[in-house]
Amino acid sequence: RYIMAKESLAVKYRPQEFEEVSGQQIVVQVLRKAIEKEKFSNVLLFAGPSGTGKTTIARLFANKINKGLGSPIEIDAASNTGVDNVRAIIDSASTRAITGEYKVFIIDECHMISNAGWNAFLKGIEECPKYTVLIFCTTEPNKVPQTILNRVQRYNLSKISMSDIKARLEYICKQEGFANYEQTCDLISKTCQGGMRDAIAMLEQCADFSTDLSVENTKQILGESSFETMFKLTWALQQKKDKDTLSIIDGLYNSGKDLKQFISIYLDFTLDLEKYIIFKDISLTAIPAYLATEQNAVVQYTVQDKNSLNYFKALTEAILNIKQLIKYDNSYKSTIEILLLKFSHGE
Repeated sequence: RYIMAKESLAVKYRPQEFEEVSGQQIVVQVLRKAIEKEKFSNVLLFAGPSGTGKTTIARLFANKINKGLGSPIEIDAASNTGVDNVRAIIDSASTRAITGEYKVFIIDECHMISNAGWNAFLKGIEECPKYTVLIFCTTEPNKVPQTILNRVQRYNLSKISMSDIKARLEYICKQEGFANYEQTCDLISKTCQGGMRDAIAMLEQCADFSTDLSVENTKQILGESSFETMFKLTWALQQKKDKDTLSIIDGLYNSGKDLKQFISIYLDFTLDLEKYIIFKDISLTAIPAYLATEQNAVVQYTVQDKNSLNYFKALTEAILNIKQLIKYDNSYKSTIEILLLKFSHGE
């Protein structure tokens, strides 16, 4: 007796039409017009951060130009990097599709192709048959040779806005009948770094634990959010609690967190606190609404005879300085600790 695997939410709610794609309106609009006029390149490149819809849009494009007939041939370039792999693709591309007007290849993570592989691709790209479409997808277009970039129609996908991610997550929750999901959707939209795929995966992880998606239940699965950690660090700095400051950095380091990335995120956080002091509107920040009480508390806490705005301006400058100093530093943990303690004591 076989147990059927559950269909993931990412697959279940993968966009089936261009209208369902979140956050990439400009790219979608350009592609739709090109399809309507039947004027599009046979070689395209979709570049953008992970989980922002590159492969999804490529599949939709393939489906539209073939009027729903046939399926694109998807190739993972990470495991097909060499010359022989590329030659096999080029050979297959030279023959017509059995169904559909175009034979479409979607080549994912194309930046993994070797230099020799790209050289083999060059002639295939230059002499691509009219009935063949090559779609390259990559998170790192800087690793694609310029000779290739010069010969493709490039589309740049951006990170998806927090509001678009939140709206999509709430739609999924409503369709699935989840309860108490508003604050969790807000939290996930502000922690997923602009990637829809990661956001839906986090939502599914929480829903597998309980379809009651209250923040309390969510935190049991996802753990304390980075925002709560940053609030704790801010309190420690404000109150000169050196032991707490070092404990927080130690905790992040020992749990395998990238401290350089944390400092970068913390810089955005301190800028958000500045915005909140100026505009008094939490919706203008990336901080989840359920942490509004903590946000009010830290910005009202006066330190070293400075008003809140001046304090957070100074903190932001200090974190920016740390970020620049640790960029090429091998012992950056110690550097972070020393400079945070110096700032805390007004040095």
